[in-house]
Amino acid sequence: MVRTFIAVEPSDEIKAALAAAGYSLQGTPARITAVQAPLMHITLRFLGEISESQISKITAALQGIRAPPYQITVSGVGVFGRPPRVIKADIADGGATADLARQIDALLLSLGISKDSKPFSPHLTIARVREFSPVLLPKITALKSQPPFGTCTIGEVVLKKSTLTPSGPIYETIAGVKL
Repeated sequence: MVRTFIAVEPSDEIKAALAAAGYSLQGTPARITAVQAPLMHITLRFLGEISESQISKITAALQGIRAPPYQITVSGVGVFGRPPRVIKADIADGGATADLARQIDALLLSLGISKDSKPFSPHLTIARVREFSPVLLPKITALKSQPPFGTCTIGEVVLKKSTLTPSGPIYETIAGVKL
């Protein structure tokens, strides 16, 4: 079994800016884990554990994607959960990422992989809050007033393998599909 997800990745410049934002949240009694730049991505679909035999079928299904490259602007900071459990950057793209996720869901249905029950919300995770402290809130608020993290073109969808280790996940690209 292989733990997998389907994603798009922003530019290295945007990843670096988001990683710096994540590290700026440290130094409070809150226990947070900032996401390292090489691990940043926009998850289109988390597949979880799949068999090795499904990889080629999923890769073939992804070849059916019909979408042009598109621009994203990464700006704005928000949170998931109360108290915050995830600190995230928002994506502005005219709905292109959500359209891509819907298209992928439809392609996967033909393989018997049902849609995700959670609503899709395109974002980039900056940090995960392991233990909340109210003194984290001013730092999150300060990030909200920052200028945009950047704009880039999304030109590829990737199928990624995720290996969980005690020191954090390791992501490996299994296949890519150009838009």
